[in-house]
Amino acid sequence: MPSPKRSFFVVSFVTLLALVAPATPAIAAFPPQMPSPQEAARLQAEVAATSGKLAAGQKELDRLVASFEAGQTALQTVQGEIAAAEARLVELEGQLVGVQSNINQRASSNYRSGPTQLVNVLLGARTFRQLTTAMDLFEEVSASDTQTLNTVKQLKDETAQLKADLDSKKIGQQQAVEMLKKRQSDMQGSLAGLARQYEAVKTRLDSTKAGFAFPVKAPYSFVDTFGAPRAGYRKHQGVDIFAMSGTPVLAVVNGVVEQKGTNPLGGNKLWIRSPGDNWSYYYAHLAGFASGIGNGTRVKKGQVIGYVGNTGNARTTPPHLHFESHVPSGAAANPYPILKRVNLIK
Repeated sequence: MPSPKRSFFVVSFVTLLALVAPATPAIAAFPPQMPSPQEAARLQAEVAATSGKLAAGQKELDRLVASFEAGQTALQTVQGEIAAAEARLVELEGQLVGVQSNINQRASSNYRSGPTQLVNVLLGARTFRQLTTAMDLFEEVSASDTQTLNTVKQLKDETAQLKADLDSKKIGQQQAVEMLKKRQSDMQGSLAGLARQYEAVKTRLDSTKAGFAFPVKAPYSFVDTFGAPRAGYRKHQGVDIFAMSGTPVLAVVNGVVEQKGTNPLGGNKLWIRSPGDNWSYYYAHLAGFASGIGNGTRVKKGQVIGYVGNTGNARTTPPHLHFESHVPSGAAANPYPILKRVNLIK
C-alpha cells in the first residue's frame, strides 16, 4: 500500500499536469460565421412576418422532397438486392452446368458398356465374396447417380425460385422508378408554384444578412440525408437542396474558389474555402458557373457562383444542389444543422 506522502505527491503531480497541459480544442459544431441561435430566430421571425403565405406551399414541397428521398433510398436497396440475386443466379447456373456434364458423361459410359456389363461381372465372380462385392459396387454407383439427379433437381428448383424472385424484384424496381418520376414531376410543379408565390409576397430579406448565406436562392427544399446509402455502396456526404433548374447558387461565406471543374460523379462542381477558419464547402451538380468564377476567385457571401442543375450522376434526378461542409481537418460535417439555422423561408 502506498504511503500517504507518496499518494499526496502523485495527486499533486496529476493536478499540476492538468493545469499546465493545453486542452485539446473541440471541433466546432458550426462554422464561426454562423449566426447565433438568437440571431437566427430573429431573422426567421422577420421572414415569417413577410412571407406567411408561403407556409402551405412550402409544407407540400417539403413533403414531396421527403417522399422523393425515401423513394430513392428504397430504389437503391432493391437494386442492391437485384444485383445479389443475379450474382447468385450465375453461380447456380454454373453449378448446374457442371452437374449436368457429369450426368452426360455417366450416360455415355453406360451406353458404351451396355446392359450386359452387370451380367458379365456377376458371371465372372468365382466366389460368393466376389459376387457380393460386385453387387455392392453397382449399388453404390446407382446411389451416386440418384444423388446427382437429386442435386440437379434441387439446383433447378432453386434457380426457378430465384428467377421468380428476381422478376418480382425487377417489377418492384420499375414501379419505384415510375413513382420517382411522378414525384419528380410533382416537385417541379410545386417549386414553380412556390416561386410565383415567393415573388408575389416580394420578400425584402436577403440571406446574406444572416452572416452565413444559404447556398440556394428561394424557393427550395431539403431534408437531412447525410449518411444515407447511395449507389456503389457510398454514403451521402452532404445534403441535397432541391430547386428549379437555373436557380442561383450562392457562396455561403467570404472565401476563395478552389477545384472548379467537372467530374463524372459531381458534374459541374467547385469548392469554396474560408481562409479565416479553413472550413470548406463543396457544391455539385451545377447547371453552370456564374461569369467570372474560376480557381482562385475571391467571393463574398451571398454572391452568385453558379446555377442549380442535375449534372454528373444526378442526370436522372430532379435539379438540386449537392452541398457539403468540411471542418479544417477535411472531415465531412453534416451540413443539415447549419442549413436549418440559416434557412430563412421556414
